[in-house]
Amino acid sequence: MRFASDEWLAAVAAALAEVSLDSGASARIIFEIPGRSWHLAVDGGRVVSFAAGPLGSADCVLRWTADDAAAVWRRELRGNAALLATEVSADAAGGPYRGPPAPLDIRSRPELAALPVVPGATFDVQYAFRSGPFGDVDYVIDFRDGRVDSDRLERLDDPTVAVEVSYRAMARVRAGETTILEALEDGRVTGEVGALAMLAGISESPEFEAAQIATGRHAFALATLGELDATPEYAGVLADLAIRTSR
Repeated sequence: MRFASDEWLAAVAAALAEVSLDSGASARIIFEIPGRSWHLAVDGGRVVSFAAGPLGSADCVLRWTADDAAAVWRRELRGNAALLATEVSADAAGGPYRGPPAPLDIRSRPELAALPVVPGATFDVQYAFRSGPFGDVDYVIDFRDGRVDSDRLERLDDPTVAVEVSYRAMARVRAGETTILEALEDGRVTGEVGALAMLAGISESPEFEAAQIATGRHAFALATLGELDATPEYAGVLADLAIRTSR
Protein backbone atom coordinates (compact mmCIF):
# COMPACT_ATOMS: atom_id res chain seq x y z
CA MET A 1 0.00 0.00 0.00
CA ARG A 2 1.03 3.61 -0.42
CA PHE A 3 1.68 6.03 2.42
CA ALA A 4 -1.38 8.22 3.24
CA SER A 5 -3.63 6.16 0.95
CA ASP A 6 -7.15 5.25 2.08
CA GLU A 7 -5.90 1.72 2.81
CA TRP A 8 -3.05 3.07 4.95
CA LEU A 9 -5.37 5.42 6.85
CA ALA A 10 -7.83 2.58 7.52
CA ALA A 11 -5.04 0.37 8.89
CA VAL A 12 -3.84 3.09 11.26
CA ALA A 13 -7.40 3.93 12.32
CA ALA A 14 -8.13 0.30 13.17
CA ALA A 15 -5.12 0.13 15.46
CA LEU A 16 -5.83 3.49 17.08
CA ALA A 17 -9.35 2.39 18.00
CA GLU A 18 -7.79 0.17 20.68
CA VAL A 19 -5.64 2.90 22.23
CA SER A 20 -6.68 4.60 25.47
CA LEU A 21 -5.03 7.76 26.77
CA ASP A 22 -5.70 9.85 29.85
CA SER A 23 -9.38 10.84 29.85
CA GLY A 24 -8.41 14.51 29.61
CA ALA A 25 -6.48 14.06 26.37
CA SER A 26 -8.00 15.71 23.31
CA ALA A 27 -6.83 16.90 19.91
CA ARG A 28 -8.17 17.94 16.52
CA ILE A 29 -5.27 17.94 14.08
CA ILE A 30 -5.16 18.19 10.29
CA PHE A 31 -2.13 16.75 8.48
CA GLU A 32 -1.22 18.06 5.03
CA ILE A 33 1.20 17.11 2.29
CA PRO A 34 1.02 18.38 -1.30
CA GLY A 35 -2.20 17.04 -2.80
CA ARG A 36 -3.38 15.13 0.29
CA SER A 37 -4.79 15.78 3.76
CA TRP A 38 -6.05 13.67 6.63
CA HIS A 39 -6.98 14.28 10.24
CA LEU A 40 -6.90 12.97 13.78
CA ALA A 41 -9.59 13.63 16.39
CA VAL A 42 -9.14 12.53 20.01
CA ASP A 43 -11.81 13.12 22.63
CA GLY A 44 -11.85 11.89 26.22
CA GLY A 45 -8.63 9.98 25.66
CA ARG A 46 -10.02 7.93 22.75
CA VAL A 47 -9.37 8.29 19.03
CA VAL A 48 -12.74 9.09 17.46
CA SER A 49 -11.56 9.74 13.90
CA PHE A 50 -8.48 9.15 11.78
CA ALA A 51 -9.42 9.57 8.17
CA ALA A 52 -8.89 11.43 4.92
CA GLY A 53 -10.01 15.02 4.51
CA PRO A 54 -10.32 18.17 6.59
CA LEU A 55 -11.72 18.61 10.08
CA GLY A 56 -13.85 21.42 11.46
CA SER A 57 -12.61 23.49 14.40
CA ALA A 58 -9.11 22.04 14.19
CA ASP A 59 -6.59 22.94 16.89
CA CYS A 60 -3.84 23.12 14.29
CA VAL A 61 -2.67 22.04 10.85
CA LEU A 62 0.66 20.22 10.47
CA ARG A 63 2.37 20.41 7.07
CA TRP A 64 5.29 18.52 5.57
CA THR A 65 6.86 17.77 2.24
CA ALA A 66 5.76 14.36 0.99
CA ASP A 67 9.17 12.84 1.77
CA ASP A 68 9.38 14.32 5.27
CA ALA A 69 5.82 13.19 6.06
CA ALA A 70 6.61 9.64 5.02
CA ALA A 71 9.78 9.67 7.14
CA VAL A 72 7.89 11.01 10.18
CA TRP A 73 5.12 8.44 9.94
CA ARG A 74 7.58 5.63 9.25
CA ARG A 75 9.28 6.77 12.48
CA GLU A 76 12.54 7.35 10.63
CA LEU A 77 12.47 11.06 11.47
CA ARG A 78 12.10 11.57 15.21
CA GLY A 79 12.40 14.10 17.99
CA ASN A 80 14.07 17.39 17.12
CA ALA A 81 14.59 16.44 13.46
CA ALA A 82 10.89 15.69 12.98
CA LEU A 83 9.86 18.91 14.72
CA LEU A 84 12.19 20.94 12.49
CA ALA A 85 10.65 19.33 9.39
CA THR A 86 7.14 20.33 10.51
CA GLU A 87 5.24 23.55 9.92
CA VAL A 88 2.20 24.34 12.05
CA SER A 89 -0.71 26.69 11.47
CA ALA A 90 -2.75 27.61 14.54
CA ASP A 91 -4.50 30.45 16.32
CA ALA A 92 -2.36 32.81 18.39
CA ALA A 93 -2.69 36.25 19.91
CA GLY A 94 -2.87 38.91 17.23
CA GLY A 95 -3.88 36.51 14.46
CA PRO A 96 -3.02 33.14 12.92
CA TYR A 97 0.47 31.75 13.46
CA ARG A 98 2.34 29.77 10.82
CA GLY A 99 5.83 28.50 11.52
CA PRO A 100 7.72 25.98 13.66
CA PRO A 101 5.67 24.13 16.30
CA ALA A 102 5.92 24.78 20.03
CA PRO A 103 8.26 25.37 21.77
CA LEU A 104 9.91 27.23 18.87
CA ASP A 105 6.87 29.45 18.28
CA ILE A 106 7.76 31.74 21.18
CA ARG A 107 10.64 33.25 19.22
CA SER A 108 8.15 35.18 17.06
CA ARG A 109 6.31 36.85 19.94
CA PRO A 110 6.74 40.64 20.09
CA GLU A 111 5.95 40.54 23.82
CA LEU A 112 9.53 39.37 24.44
CA ALA A 113 10.78 42.81 23.45
CA ALA A 114 9.30 44.17 26.67
CA LEU A 115 11.52 42.03 28.90
CA PRO A 116 13.64 44.34 31.05
CA VAL A 117 17.40 44.39 30.74
CA VAL A 118 19.04 42.69 33.72
CA PRO A 119 22.82 43.15 33.48
CA GLY A 120 24.66 39.92 34.19
CA ALA A 121 21.64 37.64 33.71
CA THR A 122 23.37 35.77 30.89
CA PHE A 123 23.03 31.99 30.79
CA ASP A 124 21.58 29.11 28.78
CA VAL A 125 18.73 26.76 29.69
CA GLN A 126 18.38 23.24 28.39
CA TYR A 127 14.77 22.06 28.32
CA ALA A 128 14.05 18.36 27.85
CA PHE A 129 10.39 17.84 27.01
CA ARG A 130 9.28 14.22 27.35
CA SER A 131 6.65 12.76 25.00
CA GLY A 132 6.76 15.44 22.35
CA PRO A 133 4.65 14.96 19.20
CA PHE A 134 7.33 12.83 17.52
CA GLY A 135 9.39 11.80 20.53
CA ASP A 136 11.37 13.72 23.13
CA VAL A 137 12.35 17.32 22.37
CA ASP A 138 15.60 19.02 23.38
CA TYR A 139 15.21 22.80 23.37
CA VAL A 140 17.63 25.58 24.36
CA ILE A 141 16.99 29.23 25.24
CA ASP A 142 19.94 31.60 25.55
CA PHE A 143 19.36 34.59 27.82
CA ARG A 144 21.59 37.66 27.56
CA ASP A 145 21.22 40.33 30.25
CA GLY A 146 17.79 39.01 31.16
CA ARG A 147 16.36 38.91 27.64
CA VAL A 148 15.89 36.07 25.14
CA ASP A 149 18.88 36.19 22.81
CA SER A 150 18.20 33.01 20.82
CA ASP A 151 16.51 29.63 20.95
CA ARG A 152 17.02 26.38 19.08
CA LEU A 153 16.52 22.64 19.15
CA GLU A 154 19.75 21.19 20.49
CA ARG A 155 21.21 19.04 23.26
CA LEU A 156 23.94 20.84 25.22
CA ASP A 157 26.74 18.92 26.91
CA ASP A 158 27.03 21.27 29.88
CA PRO A 159 24.07 23.66 30.21
CA THR A 160 23.96 26.29 32.93
CA VAL A 161 20.44 25.17 33.84
CA ALA A 162 18.65 21.96 32.83
CA VAL A 163 14.87 21.55 33.06
CA GLU A 164 13.08 18.26 32.39
CA VAL A 165 9.28 18.12 32.18
CA SER A 166 6.69 16.56 29.89
CA TYR A 167 5.66 18.29 26.67
CA ARG A 168 2.15 18.60 28.12
CA ALA A 169 3.53 20.36 31.20
CA MET A 170 5.18 22.86 28.86
CA ALA A 171 1.82 23.39 27.14
CA ARG A 172 0.11 24.01 30.48
CA VAL A 173 2.76 26.52 31.54
CA ARG A 174 2.51 28.26 28.17
CA ALA A 175 -1.27 28.55 28.59
CA GLY A 176 -0.99 29.97 32.09
CA GLU A 177 -2.75 26.96 33.60
CA THR A 178 0.14 26.11 35.90
CA THR A 179 3.39 27.64 37.10
CA ILE A 180 6.81 26.30 36.22
CA LEU A 181 7.26 25.32 39.88
CA GLU A 182 4.06 23.26 39.78
CA ALA A 183 5.11 21.70 36.48
CA LEU A 184 8.38 20.59 38.06
CA GLU A 185 6.48 18.40 40.51
CA ASP A 186 6.57 15.82 37.70
CA GLY A 187 10.01 16.82 36.47
CA ARG A 188 13.33 18.12 37.67
CA VAL A 189 15.63 21.11 37.43
CA THR A 190 19.36 21.33 38.02
CA GLY A 191 21.92 24.08 37.65
CA GLU A 192 23.87 26.88 39.25
CA VAL A 193 22.01 28.55 42.11
CA GLY A 194 22.40 32.06 40.72
CA ALA A 195 21.19 31.07 37.25
CA LEU A 196 18.24 29.19 38.74
CA ALA A 197 17.18 32.32 40.62
CA MET A 198 17.53 34.45 37.49
CA LEU A 199 15.52 31.96 35.44
CA ALA A 200 12.76 31.93 38.04
CA GLY A 201 12.60 35.71 37.96
CA ILE A 202 12.42 35.86 34.16
CA SER A 203 9.95 32.96 33.82
CA GLU A 204 7.56 34.52 36.34
CA SER A 205 7.82 38.04 34.94
CA PRO A 206 4.62 39.51 33.41
CA GLU A 207 6.45 40.09 30.11
CA PHE A 208 7.61 36.50 29.67
CA GLU A 209 4.27 35.10 30.80
CA ALA A 210 2.50 37.36 28.28
CA ALA A 211 4.72 36.03 25.47
CA GLN A 212 4.00 32.43 26.48
CA ILE A 213 0.22 32.86 26.65
CA ALA A 214 0.23 34.74 23.33
CA THR A 215 1.56 31.63 21.54
CA GLY A 216 -1.88 30.03 21.79
CA ARG A 217 -2.88 26.46 22.64
CA HIS A 218 -1.75 24.24 19.77
CA ALA A 219 0.84 22.64 22.08
CA PHE A 220 -2.01 20.84 23.89
CA ALA A 221 -3.01 19.04 20.69
CA LEU A 222 0.63 18.19 19.98
CA ALA A 223 0.98 16.86 23.54
CA THR A 224 -1.89 14.45 22.87
CA LEU A 225 -0.21 13.41 19.62
CA GLY A 226 2.98 12.81 21.62
CA GLU A 227 1.20 10.68 24.19
CA LEU A 228 -0.35 8.68 21.36
CA ASP A 229 3.09 8.35 19.79
CA ALA A 230 4.42 6.86 23.04
CA THR A 231 1.88 4.02 23.19
CA PRO A 232 3.11 0.56 22.13
CA GLU A 233 0.01 0.04 19.96
CA TYR A 234 0.65 3.15 17.89
CA ALA A 235 4.38 2.52 17.58
CA GLY A 236 3.73 -1.10 16.66
CA VAL A 237 1.26 -0.46 13.86
CA LEU A 238 3.43 2.27 12.31
CA ALA A 239 6.47 -0.01 12.46
CA ASP A 240 4.47 -2.76 10.74
CA LEU A 241 3.10 -0.41 8.10
CA ALA A 242 6.58 0.99 7.44
CA ILE A 243 7.57 -2.45 6.19
CA ARG A 244 4.47 -2.85 4.03
CA THR A 245 4.14 0.72 2.70
CA SER A 246 5.76 2.44 -0.22
CA ARG A 247 6.26 6.17 -0.31
